[in-house]
Amino acid sequence: MPDTALTDTELAQARRYMGYPAMGNADSGMQSWRFFRVYGFNEWRLGHLSPAECAQARAFLAQCQMLESAVMGAGSNLDTDRAAVWTRNRTEVTDRFTLYTRWRVQLCNFMGVPPGPGLRAVGEIII
Repeated sequence: MPDTALTDTELAQARRYMGYPAMGNADSGMQSWRFFRVYGFNEWRLGHLSPAECAQARAFLAQCQMLESAVMGAGSNLDTDRAAVWTRNRTEVTDRFTLYTRWRVQLCNFMGVPPGPGLRAVGEIII
């Protein structure tokens, strides 16, 4: 399966990790994403990856999923500031989130599209 077309679940994950909104049900008649050049290009790219590119995209998705889980898991350490000689890294969540975001941007770079609205700074517009 590593070199077969991405599944619907993987496509949804890729969109989310790349900072793009959910596409919704194509049968709903509301396909506004097609009116945005980057969104449509991203969808075309995701649907037309070569077998080698599918394998690489899956590797990116797996890495992003692992890093996202690490960010979520870091929250369990927030209540401890010091225990015996152990002191938590006060920037752990920020450090993990920065690494996670970096991999998400790398996925966008691999796909050849700019990061989606969910990965851009507030107020930043790409035309």
